[in-house]
Amino acid sequence: MAVAHHLCQFLRKNETIDFSTLLSHSPREEATSNINKITYAYIAPFIIIFGIVGDVLTVVTLTHPLLRKSSIIYTYLTLLAMTDLLTQFSVIPMIMWLLDIRACSKSSAFFYAHIGFPLANALMGSSVWIVVFLTLSQYMAVCKPFAYGLRSRKICYVLFALAYMFNFCIYAPWAVKKNVHDISDLVPESFLVSVCPYVVCDAKRPDWFVIYETARELISRIFPFFLVAFLNIKILITYRNTKRDRMERLANSQKKFMFEKSEKEEKRLFILLFAIVIVFFVCTIPAAPLTILVADTKNNNVGFQIFRAVVNLLEFTKFAMNFYFYCLINPDIRSICAHVITCKKITKPARVKGQPTTPLSKYTRSTKNSTIRDANKNGEKRGIDGNDNDSKKFDDSRNSSLKSGKDSVRRGVPADSLIEKLTVIKENESVTSDTGDHV
Repeated sequence: MAVAHHLCQFLRKNETIDFSTLLSHSPREEATSNINKITYAYIAPFIIIFGIVGDVLTVVTLTHPLLRKSSIIYTYLTLLAMTDLLTQFSVIPMIMWLLDIRACSKSSAFFYAHIGFPLANALMGSSVWIVVFLTLSQYMAVCKPFAYGLRSRKICYVLFALAYMFNFCIYAPWAVKKNVHDISDLVPESFLVSVCPYVVCDAKRPDWFVIYETARELISRIFPFFLVAFLNIKILITYRNTKRDRMERLANSQKKFMFEKSEKEEKRLFILLFAIVIVFFVCTIPAAPLTILVADTKNNNVGFQIFRAVVNLLEFTKFAMNFYFYCLINPDIRSICAHVITCKKITKPARVKGQPTTPLSKYTRSTKNSTIRDANKNGEKRGIDGNDNDSKKFDDSRNSSLKSGKDSVRRGVPADSLIEKLTVIKENESVTSDTGDHV
């Protein structure tokens, strides 16, 4: 990085390049090199691997048949994990750039100058906005439960596509921030091994570019933070109001138990929402001024490089923690994830929020069937001597009752009065058992 920094300085000032002096590093340049080495060679790879494993587990777990078509929240989490996975892979070339590990070719220089940084930051911005839409979906479920149209899977995919298109559009002008300089004619043959002739340097910034960068960071990082904070506060307020109304309707004998249970739920919800807001603030907001201030002239500024290293590590950590933060707090997801990791078959479906339990036909039966079965048994006992009149009368009465039931429905008689009570078969009972819990 020090060599590239000095080359950019010479090119900017149109000075003669002394390559012998250029290849000698000062102690100050070694300090910034050591900072980058510790940050991006030792710490960042661990965080990125940690995040890739988490994102892969998220996708594998949330695309499990038991969760694939359940709550819309799981769809948002799956899309968030895919975006974070792309983000983790996109920052790897940028880390290699900061470590001066890069291919020396015109195509690689073009990638670093015009594609690499805009791509990584556009994916980061998309992830931030997917978190906003995820929080918005939770807000609609709690505060506007009857507005189902805004929580449909179609709307989820539309918002996901909008997040990508919007962020790629606002980060596209970043592609003109740097230029590629070919200095093959200036580098002596003896230095071609040590100096790459394709140098990526900052372009001269027009006046509008600073305004663009400020507006971009306000839209992609700062404004989403305030949205997430506002929506989470509204969720907590609505939850407390709903809990208070529910407690007022309960009998005095039930209030003590329900109060203790609701207090624990409220405390857990408050801690979770508060942690989401704090982590979002700490890991996202500092990156806004960094992307505006970063420049070639600060490459050997030790203080700025320390700030840059800390901010980048925080942002890497945020994208790596999404699985552990949003998914592992759910016991159903933890259970399915454990079965996926251990390659165990799930014999009993998990009771997942938003997903219907075992179909009604398996767990319920009509008491009418039991009555008919008992009547048939008694009829067999009475009809051993060949008496067919009773069975004929039974069939006639059953047909007439069914016919009268249909006529009653046509006349507008409530259907509930025609349906016998259902019996719920417990899971430890056989389907043919005669006992059960009445609904």
